[in-house]
Amino acid sequence: MFEGINQAKLETKPKTFILSPHDVLIKARYSCISAGTEMAKLTGLQKVSYPFYLGNRAVGHVVATGNAVDNVVIDDLVFSHVHHQNYSLGQQLVCPLPNELNTPVAATLGMALVAMTGIQTVRPELGDNVVVTGAGLVGQFVAQLASLSGAYPILIDIIDERLQVARSCGINTTINPIREDASERVMELTNGKGADIILECTGVPDVATSAIDYARRSGRFVFVGSPRGEFQTDITPFLEKVHLWKPGGDLTLLGAHEWKIPIKENDFTKYSMEQNCKLLARLMIENKLKATPLVSRVYDPKNVVEAYQDLTNYQDEVLGAIFDWGD
Repeated sequence: MFEGINQAKLETKPKTFILSPHDVLIKARYSCISAGTEMAKLTGLQKVSYPFYLGNRAVGHVVATGNAVDNVVIDDLVFSHVHHQNYSLGQQLVCPLPNELNTPVAATLGMALVAMTGIQTVRPELGDNVVVTGAGLVGQFVAQLASLSGAYPILIDIIDERLQVARSCGINTTINPIREDASERVMELTNGKGADIILECTGVPDVATSAIDYARRSGRFVFVGSPRGEFQTDITPFLEKVHLWKPGGDLTLLGAHEWKIPIKENDFTKYSMEQNCKLLARLMIENKLKATPLVSRVYDPKNVVEAYQDLTNYQDEVLGAIFDWGD
């Protein structure tokens, strides 16, 4: 939990759980730190009330179920949106997983779900040139999923080590804008037209307003990362790129926040988090979605301060950070 700005601690206390009919009590095995969201709340970039109990992506085993639960049974391995704590109630998404995913890598499924929302919002097609800004966990998964869709991803980030990880996962085209002119390189790669799709995964407003320059005429720009922090700029050039019929203009802006996807499978929508989770798990098992290289460090929850300090101070070394809650 966060006691205040830049104050993380492990709190130990007894807790009684009362299960409603649809609740699932889960003993966590691994939980993934959502670096963008959690660091924003820890540093005060995103305003929250302290103390703040954090985390919402974990895998674990079912230890009890409400009397209306019919998709999992006791001892099943599941993914759920629950806090960083060793026992939690799964009350929304509780997705059963194959036992072979009882590894730290499985905890990254939550970040892959975020990435999947971006992909399903814009639906890249075979041959599309897709620029992905930000090579954190979400950007890494977005680039891989775009490639699996038949598109040609171009991943942009200022940290060389993250781009190297991406290349080890099959993302062959990467750009570090500190080392070369990213706009010129994107135009070179797209025969002067610009990218069909921009998937913005950093949540940094300055990156978003400049990334629009990578787009082709009538391209699509998708906000995958949640914008945070104050940013002052002349917004007119950005709006002109959206509005005007000129090279790089006439753009469509799309929001792709994770929770726009329904949780449960149903007869009225094509996509659901439940369906996506099962698909992503299958892709990981088949090694079509490469998650193992994305897990940099696994921490004992007792070392919570070290984990968040590492995410702050060693971004070139720590990409995916996982808490191991023990058997």
